[in-house]
Amino acid sequence: MMSTTEDKYPRGTAVHEAGHAVVAWSLDLPVGAIWVSADDASGGAQIGRADHLKLEEQIAVRCAGGIAEEVFECSNHEFATFNDNVAIMALLDEHGVTEENGGAAIRAQGYDIAAAKLGVNRAKVLALIEQLVEHGRVEPAAFLILMNDPHL
Repeated sequence: MMSTTEDKYPRGTAVHEAGHAVVAWSLDLPVGAIWVSADDASGGAQIGRADHLKLEEQIAVRCAGGIAEEVFECSNHEFATFNDNVAIMALLDEHGVTEENGGAAIRAQGYDIAAAKLGVNRAKVLALIEQLVEHGRVEPAAFLILMNDPHL
């Protein structure tokens, strides 16, 4: 998925944020606005609390941006996943999970969940990416319309 000169907003950031949003939605989390910035290639997705999910599902939501970059072959800024990885490490620590007692395996399960959710919802992710690249922001109602489109 190559960036084109017609892109108004950074495609790599759009891929990353669409990944987070779609995986969160697929796990029944509320998703608010999703946005990308042309100024500094930053972005974000408003996602509701995930602490009721299994640990590996929480990790799936947190790692979904980086996994989306891999699945959709669209790189982003080299530090785009840094904050996600820090959040995953903190999450594991909160649950008393270390590298010695299964952290790598739980992280791998989270990555696998994210990749599977992105694969199943490929058309929805691509549609969201295009909206973000074109408009820079997708509001919650428009996001739900995309996610509930039976043709995607």
